[in-house]
Amino acid sequence: SSGINAEYGVSGLVNSDTIRGLVSGKVTMSHLLRTYSRLVKTDPHMYRGLESLLASLSYIATNSVPIEIIELLYMSSNLLRYLNDRILATKPPPREHLEADRDRLEQMLQVLQCVEVFVELSARRLGGSPLKWLVVAVLAAVKVSIRLCLVYQHNRVLVGSFHVEDTPKGWVGPRSGIFFKQSHPNSIIPHHIPNKDMILAELCYTLRPIIHLATLGLFKSKSWIPFTLALSLDVFSLRSLQRLEHPTDRQETELSRRKMALLLYLLRSPFYNEITEHRLTPFLNSVSRIPIVGLFTNGLVDYLPDWQKIYSYIWCS
Repeated sequence: SSGINAEYGVSGLVNSDTIRGLVSGKVTMSHLLRTYSRLVKTDPHMYRGLESLLASLSYIATNSVPIEIIELLYMSSNLLRYLNDRILATKPPPREHLEADRDRLEQMLQVLQCVEVFVELSARRLGGSPLKWLVVAVLAAVKVSIRLCLVYQHNRVLVGSFHVEDTPKGWVGPRSGIFFKQSHPNSIIPHHIPNKDMILAELCYTLRPIIHLATLGLFKSKSWIPFTLALSLDVFSLRSLQRLEHPTDRQETELSRRKMALLLYLLRSPFYNEITEHRLTPFLNSVSRIPIVGLFTNGLVDYLPDWQKIYSYIWCS
C-alpha cells in the first residue's frame, strides 16, 4: 500500500547510509528534498498527520519543558506544513519573471513568520534582552522591506495568508463534468490594482511594527503612546481595506485574520499590565476548578506571563 511504501521511504530517507552520504557530500540536500517530495505525494495524509503531531506536542508539553523547546516543536510543525503545502500545491509555476519574484518574496515572508518566535527566544536565551531586541528589530526591518516590495513593485495588498489558495468561482456541467469559470471582474483583470487609499492603508499596516518599535525605544513599554499609535494605524488600515473591491479568497482570509488580531491588544502592554491581567488571571483561576477545563486553563495561566513577554507573539504582523 501507499502508506507502507511511504513508511519504507521515510526509513530510507533518514537511515545511517543517508547520514553518512550527507557528511561525505555524496548525498545532497536537493536529493533529499526530491525524495521527500515523492514520499509526500505518495501518502500526503501521513505527512499531514506528522504536522498535527508536532503541533499537538507543543500544546500538551508540561510547564517543566523550556518554552524554547515548545516553540521549536511548533516552528517545526509550521515549517513542515509550509514545505508540504509547496509540494502539494496545485498552482502552476509562474510564467513571468515578475511573478516569480513575487512568489519568492512571499515565500521568504512566510518562512520568517514561521521562525521569528523561535529566533527571538533563542536570542534572549543566548544574549539576554539586548540581543533579543536587536534580533526583533532586524526581523521587523526585513519583513517591512519585503512587504514594501510587494506593495510598490507588485501592487499587492492584504499580504499574509499564504495557506489559502485563490479558488476560481464557477459551476460544473451536470453531464459533462466540465468546470465553467464564472464571469467576474477578476477574470478580466487577474490582479486588481489597488487605488491610492488601499496602498496607504497597507502601508500603515506594513510600517506599524517599525513605528511601534521606534516609539517603544523612545517612550518605554509603560507608556501608552506606542500602544495608542499602533492601534490607530491598525484600525485606520482595516477600515480602509474593508472597501477593497473584488478581494480574492486569500485577501478575505487575511482581512479576517487582521480583525481577529486586534484582540491581541488586550495582551499588549500597558493595557495588559493595567487592565487585562487584573481581570483575566482571577477568571482563569476560577474556571480551572472545572473538570477538563482546568487542564487547559492551568497551562494558560502558567505560560501567559511568558507569552506576554514574547514580542513576536504579542505584536505579530
